[in-house]
This record gives sequence, structure tokens and C-alpha cells, in this order.
Amino acid sequence: MHGDLGPTALLVGAVAGLLAGVALWRWLRTGAYRYDTDEPRSRLERSWVVVPLAAAGGAVAGLTPWPLPAAAWVYLVGGAALVWIDVDVHRVPDAVTRVWGPLVALALVVTAMVTGQYGVLWGAAAGALALGLLFGVMAFFSLGLGDVKLALVTGLVVGPLGVTGVITALVATCAVAAAVGVGLLLRGAGRKAHLAYGPALVAGAAVALLVAT
Repeated sequence: MHGDLGPTALLVGAVAGLLAGVALWRWLRTGAYRYDTDEPRSRLERSWVVVPLAAAGGAVAGLTPWPLPAAAWVYLVGGAALVWIDVDVHRVPDAVTRVWGPLVALALVVTAMVTGQYGVLWGAAAGALALGLLFGVMAFFSLGLGDVKLALVTGLVVGPLGVTGVITALVATCAVAAAVGVGLLLRGAGRKAHLAYGPALVAGAAVALLVAT
């Protein structure tokens, strides 16, 4: 599974991510994802941050071991939008995951068919099941169902990396979430303040993909 596709793939992934990020930004700045019951925490004009995030995600995908680059690109670039949304309204919209998740799965299926490496699909299914079950249990205590669905999609991408990849993603996710939590406490937030877990999950997956290169 290891192997670097080279600087060309990194550049192509980054440029494609940049272009997709612009399209995502044009949608996000309309605030169409917000519900009347939401309590927005971010200013829509700052949603431009999704553009460099998507470009960075595309670059990481270019470094991802074969045959994961396509699925990793869809995950990380789409994940940039989910990071913004979750930070803004502390919610992972079903309308987004219903499109994004199947696109990640489709990228895996097409890649497996083209390369003949169907083992990647078993790994993806195992990863989705493992993270889905774990976050499903955690949902009984603190997480929302949106985070569970995000965990399922995340498992599709890190599952093919094996047990080590899944564990790396989990450890990195917890580390990022802990760092953000400490930061919130230092800024005066109460101990019961809500923590958006989506960004930590996406960041954790990115770390696992980078470590696997």
C-alpha cells in the first residue's frame, strides 16, 4: 500500500482541490446549509478559508498510497467544507453526507475496478464498520449522529490502511480534539461547552493518510 505518487500528483491534487474549494466557498458563503434554529458562530465572509483547506487536502491526497488517492481527494476536499460547517453551526448536515459519503465510496469502487485491487473495498468496509460502531457508542454520551455518519465515511478512507491506519486516525483525532478543548478552556469556555468533533475527525484521517505515505 505504501508508495509516493510524486510531486506531480501532489501538484495536481492541490490545484484540483483549490478549484473545488472555490466552488465550495461560493456555496458556503450563501449560508444555505444553515437552519433557522442554528446559532451561527462564524461570519460567512470568512468562509474563504475553505479554499486553502481544500487545496491542502488535495495535496495530501496526492501523497496518499495507491490505490487511495481518488477517494482521499474526495474525502479531504469535501471534508474542508464540513470542517467549516461544523465549526460554524456545530452540526454535520445529512444533506452533505448523503452526497459526500457515496462519492467517497464510488471513488473506491471505481479505483478497485480499474486496478483490480478489490481488497481495498474490504478494508474500507471494515474501517467504516469499526469507526461507525465506536462513534455510535460514543453518541450515547456526547456526540451527535452527524459525527457518527462522518466517522463512517472516515472509516472508508482509513480502513484500507489497516488496523494501524485506523488507530493512527483515532489517536490523531483525540489529540486534535483535546488540543482544541484546552484552547477553548483557556479562552474562558465552560467545561460543558460544545466541541465540534468533525474537524478533529477530518484532521485525524489526514494525519493517518500522511503517515502511510
